[in-house]
Amino acid sequence: MSSNEPAAKLNSTPEILLRKRRNADRTRLEKQELARQKNEDRKKTKQKNKKRFIRAETLVSKTLATEREKERIKRISKLELNKTKKLNGADLDAIHLPSERDFILKITEKLSSNEDNELEEGIDTDEEEDNIIKEKIVYNGEPTLLFVIRVRGPTAINIPAKAFKILTLLRLTEVNTGVFVKLTKSVYPLLKLVAPYIVIGQPSLSSIRSIVQKRSKIMYKRPEEDQEKEIQLNDNNIIEEQLGETGIICMEDIIHEINAMGESFQDVTFFLLPFKLNREVSGFNSLNRLKRIRQKEQEAKYRHHSNSAVAPIVQVDINELISKLN
Repeated sequence: MSSNEPAAKLNSTPEILLRKRRNADRTRLEKQELARQKNEDRKKTKQKNKKRFIRAETLVSKTLATEREKERIKRISKLELNKTKKLNGADLDAIHLPSERDFILKITEKLSSNEDNELEEGIDTDEEEDNIIKEKIVYNGEPTLLFVIRVRGPTAINIPAKAFKILTLLRLTEVNTGVFVKLTKSVYPLLKLVAPYIVIGQPSLSSIRSIVQKRSKIMYKRPEEDQEKEIQLNDNNIIEEQLGETGIICMEDIIHEINAMGESFQDVTFFLLPFKLNREVSGFNSLNRLKRIRQKEQEAKYRHHSNSAVAPIVQVDINELISKLN
């Protein structure tokens, strides 16, 4: 080689990139070890709780509460079965129906202007009812978009098998998860059966957009991976790949399809995993304990549990709840 020819450049990786890779590998291994340790601790805690002593009073109260819940489900199932028989032309005299209509109880907060007007007119109401409006309406079977959030049910209750199966069909097996549901005549009885474990309401377009854009996750298998993984949905190419046959190619198409309850509504909702929401109050300091007490008082106004077979489905202002949990 002559001295005039330039020396060949070495194809080397910069040191800063090598350092970043080493740090990333070390961080990944530390996270894997931490996750493994947490999993082991969770298993130990679960095994320890199995051996925990349970008082007889707790067993009795839990059994009675579960029996009452089973009786409620039995009443509703019998009523819906009799409705079906009557529609099919069975003997009307042999079938007794407490009510042939379905009801929805809408509970909303009063506006400040309404409260001022009531004070001026001198209307007296109960202290608990001062800031809420209850409106009982008849559901006529018209398709309605609902956002359903799974919440903790009544205390000391083991969820009956039929109710748990419905929650599984709705993909609401975990607390603080939500899905979009199209309310119809056939869906109404299912929501009625699991009413103590859910909160429902009609979402606005802005609420749909905020929760879909922020919390949309799907199961997706990348070409270089062996199995499907849960990923954040932020790529329109994936949407076009999975839903292109239905004419949906971007996030805005998903939002529009959900809001309009179009022909591909079911494909879109099952393409998205259930939305995992935040807790309204988290932590155990004194301020958060006070917030938790206020939250329970607020829930007592909106969540009405009834063992009646003709009890209405309670519908709340879901947009306000989404803004708190999103």
